[in-house]
Amino acid sequence: MARSKASNIFKSAGPADTARLAGLFAGALAGGDAIFLEGPIGAGKTFFVRELAAALGARQLPVSASFNLMRAYKGRLKLYHFDLFRAGEADMENIGLDEYLGRADGITAVEWPEAAGERTGAEIIKIEFALAGGDKRVIKVFAGGTRAAALAGIGKKWLKK
Repeated sequence: MARSKASNIFKSAGPADTARLAGLFAGALAGGDAIFLEGPIGAGKTFFVRELAAALGARQLPVSASFNLMRAYKGRLKLYHFDLFRAGEADMENIGLDEYLGRADGITAVEWPEAAGERTGAEIIKIEFALAGGDKRVIKVFAGGTRAAALAGIGKKWLKK
């Protein structure tokens, strides 16, 4: 995904704020959406995906998928969770990521997307997590095209704590 200006910047004071943000995303995302989650280990990527799955109504919740490159969770929409921490660009054809990007029956969430390189065929929303001391996080959302308007709505809801 080409680097662009952040559509929204969220400041999370702790896990409850990050869970709330995931819930807001769950309400705004639609089938075919793809989210690439970036940030250092321990920044909250997997926690965000778990809370996203919970808000989508999944009974089974994600855990770090580092030893399972992809897991699917059923809820209002399916959640296809990829963790590419141990993958390289050469692995992408075998993993089948492109087969899930843009699927109308679910949302694709990809942790450590750097291994995926530039993907085409689906509009990708990038969420960047940064440590900000203790449990605090700065979460930047980068999106273009038609999804930017939906994300702007999340920003307005976020301000109404």
